[in-house]
Amino acid sequence: MPGTSTPPSIQLNDMPTNPSELTEAKDFAANPKSPTVVFQHSPFDNSALEPPENPLTETISATDSEYPTEDGYLNQRRRSMSHHLMRTDIPSREWLHIQANFWRACMRLGMLFHDWAPPRAPRPAFKHEIRTDTTPIQLFFYLPPNYHNTLRSDPHFRFPAVINFHGGGFVLGDASDDRYWARVAMERTNAIFVSVNYRRAPEHPFPVPVDDCAESILYVADHATELHIDPGNIALSGFSAGANLAFAAPLRIQYQYGIDVINTTQNSSPTTTGTSETDMSNREDPYSDGRSFLSAGQSTASLIRAKTASPLRIRSIVAWYPLLDWTMSRSRKIRESRNPKKCLSKTFTDLFDVSYLPPPDVAGDHCSPFASPGLAHDHMIRNGLPQEMQMWLCEWDMLLAEGQHLADRFDKLGKNIDSKMIPRVPHAWDKSVNPFRDQKAIDILYTKSAINLNKVFQDKEGVGWGNSMSSLHPTDTIIARQPRNSVVLPL
Repeated sequence: MPGTSTPPSIQLNDMPTNPSELTEAKDFAANPKSPTVVFQHSPFDNSALEPPENPLTETISATDSEYPTEDGYLNQRRRSMSHHLMRTDIPSREWLHIQANFWRACMRLGMLFHDWAPPRAPRPAFKHEIRTDTTPIQLFFYLPPNYHNTLRSDPHFRFPAVINFHGGGFVLGDASDDRYWARVAMERTNAIFVSVNYRRAPEHPFPVPVDDCAESILYVADHATELHIDPGNIALSGFSAGANLAFAAPLRIQYQYGIDVINTTQNSSPTTTGTSETDMSNREDPYSDGRSFLSAGQSTASLIRAKTASPLRIRSIVAWYPLLDWTMSRSRKIRESRNPKKCLSKTFTDLFDVSYLPPPDVAGDHCSPFASPGLAHDHMIRNGLPQEMQMWLCEWDMLLAEGQHLADRFDKLGKNIDSKMIPRVPHAWDKSVNPFRDQKAIDILYTKSAINLNKVFQDKEGVGWGNSMSSLHPTDTIIARQPRNSVVLPL
Protein backbone atom coordinates (compact mmCIF):
# COMPACT_ATOMS: atom_id res chain seq x y z
CA MET A 1 0.00 0.00 0.00
CA PRO A 2 1.49 3.43 -0.92
CA GLY A 3 2.91 5.32 1.96
CA THR A 4 3.27 2.38 4.30
CA SER A 5 6.36 0.39 5.23
CA THR A 6 6.85 -3.17 4.05
CA PRO A 7 5.77 -5.66 6.71
CA PRO A 8 8.31 -8.20 7.99
CA SER A 9 8.56 -11.38 5.99
CA ILE A 10 6.79 -14.47 7.29
CA GLN A 11 8.26 -17.92 6.77
CA LEU A 12 5.49 -20.52 6.86
CA ASN A 13 4.90 -23.92 5.36
CA ASP A 14 3.24 -23.94 1.95
CA MET A 15 2.87 -20.17 1.82
CA PRO A 16 2.16 -18.63 -1.60
CA THR A 17 5.19 -17.34 -3.45
CA ASN A 18 3.39 -14.22 -4.61
CA PRO A 19 3.63 -11.63 -1.80
CA SER A 20 0.52 -9.85 -3.04
CA GLU A 21 -1.54 -12.82 -1.92
CA LEU A 22 -0.67 -12.03 1.68
CA THR A 23 -2.31 -8.62 1.57
CA GLU A 24 -5.66 -10.06 2.56
CA ALA A 25 -4.20 -11.00 5.95
CA LYS A 26 -3.02 -7.51 6.75
CA ASP A 27 -4.31 -5.69 9.77
CA PHE A 28 -6.65 -3.16 8.22
CA ALA A 29 -7.26 -1.42 11.52
CA ALA A 30 -3.56 -0.95 12.25
CA ASN A 31 -2.85 1.03 9.08
CA PRO A 32 -3.49 4.78 8.95
CA LYS A 33 -6.86 5.74 7.55
CA SER A 34 -6.33 7.17 4.11
CA PRO A 35 -8.75 9.01 1.81
CA THR A 36 -7.52 6.76 -0.99
CA VAL A 37 -9.30 3.45 -1.28
CA VAL A 38 -6.99 0.58 -2.25
CA PHE A 39 -8.41 -2.42 -4.05
CA GLN A 40 -6.41 -5.62 -3.69
CA HIS A 41 -6.42 -8.11 -6.58
CA SER A 42 -8.09 -5.48 -8.74
CA PRO A 43 -8.35 -6.06 -12.51
CA PHE A 44 -6.86 -2.58 -12.94
CA ASP A 45 -3.09 -2.05 -13.06
CA ASN A 46 -3.20 0.93 -10.72
CA SER A 47 -4.65 -0.42 -7.47
CA ALA A 48 -4.86 2.99 -5.80
CA LEU A 49 -8.07 4.63 -6.95
CA GLU A 50 -10.00 7.63 -5.84
CA PRO A 51 -13.02 6.67 -3.74
CA PRO A 52 -16.52 7.04 -5.16
CA GLU A 53 -18.68 9.99 -4.23
CA ASN A 54 -20.07 7.92 -1.37
CA PRO A 55 -17.12 5.77 -0.19
CA LEU A 56 -19.42 3.63 1.94
CA THR A 57 -21.49 2.45 -0.99
CA GLU A 58 -19.12 -0.31 -2.06
CA THR A 59 -15.48 -1.11 -1.37
CA ILE A 60 -15.07 -3.32 -4.41
CA SER A 61 -17.22 -3.13 -7.50
CA ALA A 62 -16.61 -5.81 -10.06
CA THR A 63 -18.24 -8.89 -11.40
CA ASP A 64 -17.32 -12.26 -9.99
CA SER A 65 -15.76 -13.32 -13.27
CA GLU A 66 -13.10 -10.60 -12.97
CA TYR A 67 -11.45 -12.35 -10.05
CA PRO A 68 -9.40 -15.55 -10.03
CA THR A 69 -11.37 -18.68 -9.30
CA GLU A 70 -8.69 -20.66 -7.53
CA ASP A 71 -9.02 -18.81 -4.24
CA GLY A 72 -12.74 -18.24 -4.37
CA TYR A 73 -12.62 -15.67 -1.58
CA LEU A 74 -14.29 -12.95 -3.67
CA ASN A 75 -16.34 -15.12 -5.97
CA GLN A 76 -18.81 -15.80 -3.21
CA ARG A 77 -20.18 -12.26 -3.03
CA ARG A 78 -19.29 -8.69 -3.81
CA ARG A 79 -17.85 -6.99 -0.80
CA SER A 80 -20.48 -4.49 0.14
CA MET A 81 -20.71 -1.96 2.92
CA SER A 82 -24.48 -1.81 2.67
CA HIS A 83 -25.19 -2.57 6.31
CA HIS A 84 -24.53 -0.69 9.54
CA LEU A 85 -21.44 0.94 8.02
CA MET A 86 -23.72 3.16 5.89
CA ARG A 87 -25.41 4.63 8.95
CA THR A 88 -25.32 8.39 9.30
CA ASP A 89 -26.92 8.50 12.75
CA ILE A 90 -23.87 7.06 14.49
CA PRO A 91 -24.28 7.00 18.28
CA SER A 92 -21.45 8.34 20.39
CA ARG A 93 -19.04 5.95 22.04
CA GLU A 94 -20.24 7.24 25.41
CA TRP A 95 -23.83 6.29 24.63
CA LEU A 96 -22.72 2.88 23.37
CA HIS A 97 -20.79 2.42 26.61
CA ILE A 98 -23.90 3.23 28.66
CA GLN A 99 -26.01 0.78 26.66
CA ALA A 100 -23.36 -1.91 26.93
CA ASN A 101 -23.10 -1.55 30.70
CA PHE A 102 -26.89 -1.72 31.07
CA TRP A 103 -27.20 -4.92 29.07
CA ARG A 104 -24.14 -6.41 30.75
CA ALA A 105 -25.84 -5.92 34.11
CA CYS A 106 -29.02 -7.53 32.76
CA MET A 107 -27.06 -10.44 31.38
CA ARG A 108 -25.22 -11.00 34.67
CA LEU A 109 -28.59 -11.17 36.39
CA GLY A 110 -29.94 -13.55 33.76
CA MET A 111 -26.92 -15.84 34.04
CA LEU A 112 -27.57 -16.18 37.77
CA PHE A 113 -30.85 -17.89 36.86
CA HIS A 114 -29.10 -19.78 34.05
CA ASP A 115 -26.66 -21.29 36.58
CA TRP A 116 -29.47 -22.74 38.72
CA ALA A 117 -30.19 -25.53 36.24
CA PRO A 118 -28.92 -28.92 37.44
CA PRO A 119 -26.36 -30.35 37.32
CA ARG A 120 -24.55 -27.37 38.75
CA ALA A 121 -21.78 -25.96 36.60
CA PRO A 122 -18.19 -25.95 37.94
CA ARG A 123 -16.34 -22.93 39.25
CA PRO A 124 -12.90 -21.93 37.98
CA ALA A 125 -10.07 -23.46 40.01
CA PHE A 126 -7.82 -20.43 39.52
CA LYS A 127 -7.35 -17.39 37.30
CA HIS A 128 -4.43 -15.81 35.50
CA GLU A 129 -4.13 -12.31 34.06
CA ILE A 130 -2.31 -11.03 31.00
CA ARG A 131 -1.36 -7.39 31.40
CA THR A 132 -2.30 -4.95 28.66
CA ASP A 133 -2.18 -1.19 28.25
CA THR A 134 -5.73 -1.01 29.67
CA THR A 135 -7.83 -3.76 31.23
CA PRO A 136 -6.00 -7.08 31.74
CA ILE A 137 -7.08 -10.21 29.89
CA GLN A 138 -8.37 -12.78 32.36
CA LEU A 139 -8.04 -16.54 31.92
CA PHE A 140 -10.35 -18.80 33.95
CA PHE A 141 -8.91 -22.29 34.46
CA TYR A 142 -11.25 -25.24 35.04
CA LEU A 143 -9.68 -28.56 36.01
CA PRO A 144 -10.95 -32.01 34.96
CA PRO A 145 -12.40 -34.28 37.69
CA ASN A 146 -9.33 -36.51 37.95
CA TYR A 147 -6.75 -33.72 37.75
CA HIS A 148 -5.18 -34.01 41.21
CA ASN A 149 -5.20 -37.81 41.31
CA THR A 150 -3.50 -37.92 37.93
CA LEU A 151 -0.73 -35.56 38.98
CA ARG A 152 -0.19 -37.44 42.23
CA SER A 153 0.41 -40.63 40.28
CA ASP A 154 2.49 -38.88 37.61
CA PRO A 155 3.73 -35.33 38.34
CA HIS A 156 4.91 -35.02 34.70
CA PHE A 157 1.52 -35.67 33.15
CA ARG A 158 0.46 -33.15 30.51
CA PHE A 159 -3.25 -32.61 29.86
CA PRO A 160 -4.79 -31.51 26.57
CA ALA A 161 -6.44 -28.10 26.76
CA VAL A 162 -9.62 -26.52 25.43
CA ILE A 163 -9.35 -22.73 25.12
CA ASN A 164 -12.81 -21.20 24.97
CA PHE A 165 -14.08 -17.77 23.89
CA HIS A 166 -17.48 -16.64 25.18
CA GLY A 167 -20.23 -15.07 23.09
CA GLY A 168 -22.19 -11.85 23.49
CA GLY A 169 -21.75 -9.97 20.23
CA PHE A 170 -18.22 -8.86 21.24
CA VAL A 171 -19.98 -6.57 23.76
CA LEU A 172 -21.66 -8.72 26.42
CA GLY A 173 -20.80 -11.90 28.30
CA ASP A 174 -17.77 -13.08 30.23
CA ALA A 175 -15.56 -16.11 30.73
CA SER A 176 -18.01 -17.85 33.10
CA ASP A 177 -20.88 -18.06 30.60
CA ASP A 178 -19.89 -21.43 29.13
CA ARG A 179 -19.37 -23.42 32.31
CA TYR A 180 -21.93 -26.08 31.37
CA TRP A 181 -19.95 -26.74 28.19
CA ALA A 182 -16.77 -26.73 30.30
CA ARG A 183 -18.14 -29.44 32.59
CA VAL A 184 -19.03 -31.77 29.74
CA ALA A 185 -15.82 -31.07 27.82
CA MET A 186 -13.65 -31.82 30.85
CA GLU A 187 -15.50 -35.03 31.72
CA ARG A 188 -15.32 -36.33 28.16
CA THR A 189 -11.79 -35.25 27.20
CA ASN A 190 -9.91 -35.06 30.52
CA ALA A 191 -8.70 -31.66 29.28
CA ILE A 192 -7.98 -28.47 31.17
CA PHE A 193 -10.59 -25.92 30.15
CA VAL A 194 -9.41 -22.32 29.78
CA SER A 195 -12.05 -19.63 29.31
CA VAL A 196 -10.89 -16.22 28.10
CA ASN A 197 -12.17 -12.85 29.29
CA TYR A 198 -11.07 -10.85 26.27
CA ARG A 199 -11.57 -7.09 26.23
CA ARG A 200 -14.95 -6.18 24.74
CA ALA A 201 -16.37 -3.46 22.53
CA PRO A 202 -17.32 -0.64 22.48
CA GLU A 203 -14.38 0.18 24.77
CA HIS A 204 -12.14 -2.10 22.71
CA PRO A 205 -13.39 -2.53 19.12
CA PHE A 206 -11.87 -4.70 16.41
CA PRO A 207 -9.13 -5.95 16.30
CA VAL A 208 -8.53 -5.85 20.07
CA PRO A 209 -10.70 -8.92 20.93
CA VAL A 210 -8.99 -10.94 18.19
CA ASP A 211 -5.55 -10.00 19.47
CA ASP A 212 -6.56 -10.75 23.06
CA CYS A 213 -7.65 -14.26 22.07
CA ALA A 214 -4.47 -14.79 20.07
CA GLU A 215 -2.37 -13.62 23.03
CA SER A 216 -4.30 -15.96 25.33
CA ILE A 217 -3.47 -18.95 23.14
CA LEU A 218 0.20 -18.01 23.10
CA TYR A 219 0.15 -17.42 26.88
CA VAL A 220 -1.18 -20.93 27.52
CA ALA A 221 1.53 -22.38 25.27
CA ASP A 222 4.28 -20.31 26.91
CA HIS A 223 3.19 -21.45 30.41
CA ALA A 224 2.32 -25.00 29.40
CA THR A 225 4.85 -26.66 31.69
CA GLU A 226 3.71 -24.96 34.88
CA LEU A 227 0.05 -25.45 33.89
CA HIS A 228 0.58 -29.17 33.12
CA ILE A 229 -0.70 -28.63 29.58
CA ASP A 230 0.49 -30.35 26.42
CA PRO A 231 1.07 -27.42 24.00
CA GLY A 232 0.79 -29.80 21.06
CA ASN A 233 -2.73 -30.84 22.00
CA ILE A 234 -4.79 -27.65 22.03
CA ALA A 235 -8.37 -27.18 20.85
CA LEU A 236 -10.35 -23.95 20.52
CA SER A 237 -14.06 -23.52 21.12
CA GLY A 238 -16.44 -20.59 21.09
CA PHE A 239 -20.06 -19.52 20.99
CA SER A 240 -21.46 -16.91 18.58
CA ALA A 241 -18.96 -14.03 18.65
CA GLY A 242 -16.59 -16.35 20.48
CA ALA A 243 -16.86 -18.85 17.63
CA ASN A 244 -15.85 -16.05 15.26
CA LEU A 245 -12.79 -15.48 17.46
CA ALA A 246 -12.03 -19.21 17.53
CA PHE A 247 -11.51 -19.01 13.75
CA ALA A 248 -9.97 -15.54 13.65
CA ALA A 249 -7.38 -16.01 16.43
CA PRO A 250 -5.37 -18.84 14.79
CA LEU A 251 -5.47 -16.95 11.48
CA ARG A 252 -4.17 -13.91 13.34
CA ILE A 253 -1.34 -15.88 14.94
CA GLN A 254 -0.41 -17.52 11.65
CA TYR A 255 -0.57 -14.56 9.30
CA GLN A 256 -0.08 -11.50 11.52
CA TYR A 257 2.34 -12.84 14.12
CA GLY A 258 4.13 -15.25 11.78
CA ILE A 259 3.82 -18.25 14.13
CA ASP A 260 2.81 -21.53 12.55
CA VAL A 261 0.38 -23.23 14.95
CA ILE A 262 -1.13 -25.74 12.52
CA ASN A 263 1.37 -27.30 10.14
CA THR A 264 3.78 -29.25 12.30
CA THR A 265 5.39 -32.49 11.21
CA GLN A 266 5.50 -33.83 14.76
CA ASN A 267 2.75 -36.00 16.16
CA SER A 268 1.18 -34.03 18.94
CA SER A 269 -0.41 -36.89 20.77
CA PRO A 270 -0.13 -40.67 20.96
CA THR A 271 -2.56 -42.85 19.08
CA THR A 272 -3.28 -45.37 21.82
CA THR A 273 -5.61 -44.73 24.66
CA GLY A 274 -5.67 -45.21 28.37
CA THR A 275 -8.57 -45.42 30.77
CA SER A 276 -9.87 -42.62 32.88
CA GLU A 277 -10.05 -43.26 36.60
CA THR A 278 -13.04 -40.97 36.86
CA ASP A 279 -15.98 -42.84 38.36
CA MET A 280 -18.89 -42.26 35.98
CA SER A 281 -20.78 -45.45 36.72
CA ASN A 282 -23.67 -43.52 38.24
CA ARG A 283 -24.12 -41.40 35.09
CA GLU A 284 -26.65 -42.19 32.42
CA ASP A 285 -24.65 -42.55 29.23
CA PRO A 286 -24.93 -44.56 26.01
CA TYR A 287 -21.68 -43.17 24.60
CA SER A 288 -19.29 -45.72 26.06
CA ASP A 289 -16.60 -45.25 23.43
CA GLY A 290 -15.92 -41.67 24.52
CA ARG A 291 -14.48 -42.35 27.95
CA SER A 292 -10.90 -43.21 27.01
CA PHE A 293 -8.36 -40.53 27.81
CA LEU A 294 -4.63 -40.20 27.31
CA SER A 295 -2.83 -42.18 29.99
CA ALA A 296 -0.02 -40.87 32.16
CA GLY A 297 2.59 -42.85 30.25
CA GLN A 298 1.36 -41.52 26.94
CA SER A 299 1.39 -37.93 28.12
CA THR A 300 5.05 -38.28 29.14
CA ALA A 301 5.86 -38.22 25.45
CA SER A 302 4.21 -34.82 25.28
CA LEU A 303 6.33 -33.67 28.23
CA ILE A 304 9.48 -34.66 26.38
CA ARG A 305 8.36 -32.59 23.40
CA ALA A 306 7.60 -29.66 25.69
CA LYS A 307 11.11 -29.83 27.13
CA THR A 308 12.55 -29.79 23.61
CA ALA A 309 10.66 -26.64 22.60
CA SER A 310 7.69 -28.44 21.15
CA PRO A 311 5.67 -26.04 19.00
CA LEU A 312 2.16 -25.01 19.83
CA ARG A 313 -0.31 -26.97 17.77
CA ILE A 314 -4.02 -26.25 17.51
CA ARG A 315 -5.65 -29.59 16.81
CA SER A 316 -9.33 -28.69 16.45
CA ILE A 317 -11.97 -25.95 16.57
CA VAL A 318 -15.49 -26.39 17.94
CA ALA A 319 -17.67 -23.48 16.78
CA TRP A 320 -21.22 -23.00 18.07
CA TYR A 321 -23.43 -20.80 15.83
CA PRO A 322 -20.57 -18.54 14.60
CA LEU A 323 -20.75 -15.10 12.99
CA LEU A 324 -18.51 -15.37 9.93
CA ASP A 325 -19.31 -12.63 7.42
CA TRP A 326 -19.64 -8.90 8.10
CA THR A 327 -20.17 -8.01 4.42
CA MET A 328 -23.82 -9.09 4.42
CA SER A 329 -26.28 -6.76 6.11
CA ARG A 330 -28.25 -7.91 9.15
CA SER A 331 -31.50 -7.07 7.36
CA ARG A 332 -30.60 -9.39 4.51
CA LYS A 333 -29.57 -12.15 6.92
CA ILE A 334 -32.92 -11.85 8.69
CA ARG A 335 -34.87 -11.82 5.41
CA GLU A 336 -33.12 -14.96 4.21
CA SER A 337 -33.38 -16.79 7.53
CA ARG A 338 -35.83 -19.66 8.00
CA ASN A 339 -37.72 -18.01 10.83
CA PRO A 340 -37.18 -14.22 10.92
CA LYS A 341 -39.34 -13.82 14.03
CA LYS A 342 -36.85 -15.88 16.02
CA CYS A 343 -33.81 -13.82 15.01
CA LEU A 344 -31.97 -11.55 17.40
CA SER A 345 -33.64 -8.16 17.82
CA LYS A 346 -32.38 -5.00 16.14
CA THR A 347 -31.68 -3.47 19.56
CA PHE A 348 -28.88 -5.94 20.10
CA THR A 349 -27.56 -6.24 16.55
CA ASP A 350 -27.22 -2.46 16.24
CA LEU A 351 -25.35 -2.29 19.54
CA PHE A 352 -23.06 -5.17 18.63
CA ASP A 353 -22.30 -4.04 15.09
CA VAL A 354 -21.59 -0.37 15.74
CA SER A 355 -19.58 -1.20 18.86
CA TYR A 356 -17.30 -3.79 17.27
CA LEU A 357 -16.85 -2.27 13.79
CA PRO A 358 -17.52 1.46 14.19
CA PRO A 359 -18.66 3.21 11.01
CA PRO A 360 -17.44 4.59 8.71
CA ASP A 361 -15.18 1.70 7.70
CA VAL A 362 -13.35 3.13 4.70
CA ALA A 363 -10.28 1.04 5.60
CA GLY A 364 -12.23 -2.18 5.04
CA ASP A 365 -12.00 -3.76 8.47
CA HIS A 366 -15.24 -5.65 7.88
CA CYS A 367 -13.59 -7.45 4.93
CA SER A 368 -10.55 -8.55 6.92
CA PRO A 369 -10.30 -12.34 7.43
CA PHE A 370 -9.66 -11.54 11.08
CA ALA A 371 -13.14 -9.98 11.30
CA SER A 372 -14.88 -12.15 8.67
CA PRO A 373 -13.18 -15.57 8.74
CA GLY A 374 -15.67 -16.76 6.16
CA LEU A 375 -13.93 -14.51 3.61
CA ALA A 376 -10.40 -15.84 4.23
CA HIS A 377 -8.34 -16.97 1.24
CA ASP A 378 -8.37 -20.65 0.45
CA HIS A 379 -4.68 -20.89 1.26
CA MET A 380 -5.28 -19.20 4.61
CA ILE A 381 -7.89 -21.80 5.47
CA ARG A 382 -5.67 -24.66 4.32
CA ASN A 383 -2.63 -23.55 6.30
CA GLY A 384 -4.10 -21.44 9.07
CA LEU A 385 -6.91 -23.62 10.45
CA PRO A 386 -6.69 -27.15 11.86
CA GLN A 387 -7.70 -30.24 9.93
CA GLU A 388 -10.43 -31.27 12.38
CA MET A 389 -13.31 -28.86 12.99
CA GLN A 390 -16.89 -28.91 14.22
CA MET A 391 -19.64 -26.39 13.52
CA TRP A 392 -22.98 -26.48 15.34
CA LEU A 393 -25.58 -24.28 13.66
CA CYS A 394 -29.15 -23.26 14.56
CA GLU A 395 -32.05 -23.56 12.13
CA TRP A 396 -33.75 -20.35 13.32
CA ASP A 397 -30.56 -18.30 13.28
CA MET A 398 -29.78 -15.48 10.86
CA LEU A 399 -26.19 -16.83 10.83
CA LEU A 400 -27.18 -20.26 9.52
CA ALA A 401 -26.47 -19.62 5.83
CA GLU A 402 -22.96 -18.23 6.32
CA GLY A 403 -22.12 -21.15 8.59
CA GLN A 404 -23.30 -23.67 6.02
CA HIS A 405 -21.43 -21.85 3.28
CA LEU A 406 -18.13 -21.95 5.20
CA ALA A 407 -18.68 -25.60 6.10
CA ASP A 408 -19.01 -26.36 2.38
CA ARG A 409 -15.77 -24.49 1.71
CA PHE A 410 -14.01 -26.45 4.44
CA ASP A 411 -15.18 -29.69 2.88
CA LYS A 412 -14.02 -28.69 -0.61
CA LEU A 413 -10.63 -27.68 0.79
CA GLY A 414 -10.13 -31.10 2.33
CA LYS A 415 -10.83 -30.25 5.97
CA ASN A 416 -12.55 -32.81 8.17
CA ILE A 417 -15.54 -30.63 8.94
CA ASP A 418 -18.30 -32.00 11.13
CA SER A 419 -21.18 -29.58 10.59
CA LYS A 420 -24.64 -30.06 12.02
CA MET A 421 -27.78 -27.93 12.04
CA ILE A 422 -29.91 -28.24 15.18
CA PRO A 423 -33.58 -28.08 14.11
CA ARG A 424 -36.10 -25.59 15.46
CA VAL A 425 -33.78 -23.65 17.76
CA PRO A 426 -32.74 -19.98 17.59
CA HIS A 427 -29.36 -18.40 18.14
CA ALA A 428 -27.87 -19.13 21.59
CA TRP A 429 -30.53 -21.79 22.23
CA ASP A 430 -28.37 -23.32 24.97
CA LYS A 431 -27.95 -20.09 26.95
CA SER A 432 -31.55 -19.77 28.13
CA VAL A 433 -31.94 -18.01 31.48
CA ASN A 434 -34.78 -20.38 32.35
CA PRO A 435 -33.48 -22.53 35.26
CA PHE A 436 -36.08 -25.19 34.40
CA ARG A 437 -34.80 -25.72 30.86
CA ASP A 438 -33.95 -29.26 29.80
CA GLN A 439 -30.23 -29.02 30.49
CA LYS A 440 -29.82 -32.78 30.08
CA ALA A 441 -30.95 -32.50 26.47
CA ILE A 442 -28.44 -29.71 25.90
CA ASP A 443 -25.73 -31.79 27.55
CA ILE A 444 -26.40 -34.64 25.12
CA LEU A 445 -25.38 -32.40 22.22
CA TYR A 446 -22.42 -31.08 24.21
CA THR A 447 -21.45 -34.71 24.84
CA LYS A 448 -21.60 -35.58 21.16
CA SER A 449 -19.22 -32.71 20.45
CA ALA A 450 -16.86 -33.48 23.33
CA ILE A 451 -16.58 -37.17 22.41
CA ASN A 452 -15.51 -36.23 18.92
CA LEU A 453 -13.02 -33.75 20.35
CA ASN A 454 -11.57 -36.44 22.59
CA LYS A 455 -10.98 -38.62 19.54
CA VAL A 456 -9.00 -35.79 17.97
CA PHE A 457 -6.89 -35.48 21.12
CA GLN A 458 -6.17 -39.20 20.83
CA ASP A 459 -5.56 -39.08 17.07
CA LYS A 460 -8.52 -41.38 16.56
CA GLU A 461 -10.80 -41.06 13.56
CA GLY A 462 -13.89 -39.13 14.62
CA VAL A 463 -16.51 -41.67 13.67
CA GLY A 464 -18.76 -44.02 15.57
CA TRP A 465 -21.55 -43.94 18.11
CA GLY A 466 -21.82 -40.59 19.81
CA ASN A 467 -20.16 -38.77 16.93
CA SER A 468 -21.87 -35.44 16.25
CA MET A 469 -22.22 -36.51 12.62
CA SER A 470 -24.99 -38.88 13.71
CA SER A 471 -28.51 -38.04 12.57
CA LEU A 472 -30.10 -34.90 13.95
CA HIS A 473 -33.53 -34.06 12.57
CA PRO A 474 -36.89 -32.98 14.02
CA THR A 475 -37.84 -36.56 14.93
CA ASP A 476 -34.53 -37.31 16.63
CA THR A 477 -35.10 -38.19 20.28
CA ILE A 478 -32.45 -35.68 21.32
CA ILE A 479 -34.38 -32.86 19.68
CA ALA A 480 -37.86 -34.13 20.43
CA ARG A 481 -37.24 -34.29 24.17
CA GLN A 482 -36.38 -30.59 24.36
CA PRO A 483 -39.43 -28.61 25.59
CA ARG A 484 -39.42 -25.60 23.30
CA ASN A 485 -40.61 -23.25 26.03
CA SER A 486 -37.87 -24.55 28.31
CA VAL A 487 -34.86 -24.32 26.03
CA VAL A 488 -35.75 -21.33 23.89
CA LEU A 489 -36.09 -17.89 25.42
CA PRO A 490 -35.31 -14.47 23.90
CA LEU A 491 -32.04 -14.21 25.81
